[in-house]
Amino acid sequence: MDKSSQVAKQEATEGQIISYLATMLGSTPSPDDSLALIGVDSVAMAELTFELEKRFSIQIDDDVLDVDTIRELTHYVISRMPA
Repeated sequence: MDKSSQVAKQEATEGQIISYLATMLGSTPSPDDSLALIGVDSVAMAELTFELEKRFSIQIDDDVLDVDTIRELTHYVISRMPA
């Protein structure tokens, strides 16, 4: 995959995650926002995990708990997608 395709995939994925979080939280977060600081607690993280698995057809492991920001979450999701 070339660089522009990678950037497009990252932007599209990040946009979907931010859109879902905006609906969940009632305000639009930025990519560098900490999930914990914007109010993603353990219950919200479980809901988010379920949504990401369904939306992107991926399997998420417990190591998702190591991500801090929306941008890190985007990279995590992309790393789980088939090539």
